[in-house]
Amino acid sequence: MKRVGIVALIGVGCIVIYMFWSSFLELPKLGTVEEASLEEVSGKEFSVKGKPMLVTFFYTKCPDICPFTIQDLKKLQHVLKEKGITENQYSILSVTLDPKHDTAKTILQYKAAFDITSSNWLFLRGSEQEIKSYAKQFNMFYEKSGEGGITHSTSMYVVDSSHHIRARHDMATGTERVDIEKVADHLIQLTK
Repeated sequence: MKRVGIVALIGVGCIVIYMFWSSFLELPKLGTVEEASLEEVSGKEFSVKGKPMLVTFFYTKCPDICPFTIQDLKKLQHVLKEKGITENQYSILSVTLDPKHDTAKTILQYKAAFDITSSNWLFLRGSEQEIKSYAKQFNMFYEKSGEGGITHSTSMYVVDSSHHIRARHDMATGTERVDIEKVADHLIQLTK
């Protein structure tokens, strides 16, 4: 019985050490992206230079993955705030995959429906070609399907202040939600 307790204690200790140690491992560089030459829908000038960002792709008619992910990203903002990270230390970029339907007005209504008021959460749009070119830098796959739907990859990307992709995270799919703590840890690593 004593031996089982010691083995269990060692196992728990190893897990704690791994979790602590892994949060300080340097994130790999998975590629480089150019700064987005897209329009921020509110018409404000914006710059994401000098801070990490989370890049996600969406479209306003998406019935499940996009809205669930946006709900989780709102929770991410609260987690980051609780951990002492202010809005001016990072950005969230949400890029529409459907610029034909997702006009600036449509996206602003969508943003208001989710009560997104943060100045560091930018909703971007551009021409079909500009969006295709930006998405390609992330190896982000998408294609339009019938009845206004879009089939798309379900990844989000953590990008550092030098425009290196440092991590990929899953969007909310089915019953799986965004791993908010992991995304927060990666953004925090890049703010230091």
